[in-house]
Amino acid sequence: MSQQQRKRKSVQDTFQPNKRVVLTHAQKRQLCLDSQKTPRPTQEELAVLYKWLLVNPDSEDANKQKERPVYFPQVEEALSLWVTNALTAELTINTDILREKAKYFAQQFEINKFSFSNGWIDKFKRRHNLKEYIKWGEAKSAPLETLDEERDILREIIKDYDLNDVFNCDET
Repeated sequence: MSQQQRKRKSVQDTFQPNKRVVLTHAQKRQLCLDSQKTPRPTQEELAVLYKWLLVNPDSEDANKQKERPVYFPQVEEALSLWVTNALTAELTINTDILREKAKYFAQQFEINKFSFSNGWIDKFKRRHNLKEYIKWGEAKSAPLETLDEERDILREIIKDYDLNDVFNCDET
């Protein structure tokens, strides 16, 4: 290899851009901690720095790579509050109910460009850590409203029997 070829190759190597790396929130937090060691950051640098210091390295948010804004924050906040109240009241919530409530809140906030797509619902559930469970068999058909009364009736029926003589026959 001639000297000119080696020179050309070394010049080409220096102009090769580095591959861009997307950092997680935890990595950004670590960068902020490292940068605290340098004296006198600017006010802009401080603002960015303290945002990342609030990230809990053990949380699910620490593994995120991008902060994506919510397109309809009013609907998101209202639906989130409704879900919290519904879960507290032990109501059953599914995707169709979420979609209908989102439509209702969008109408209340006079938002017309909202699509209520499956993708939006899935991302809403992911953002708020909601899981969908399917009830099968007895759990699906159990009368939860009268459960305590039915237990009392059953206890009254079996009170005169020895517990060794009481069996659960629905599993046999």
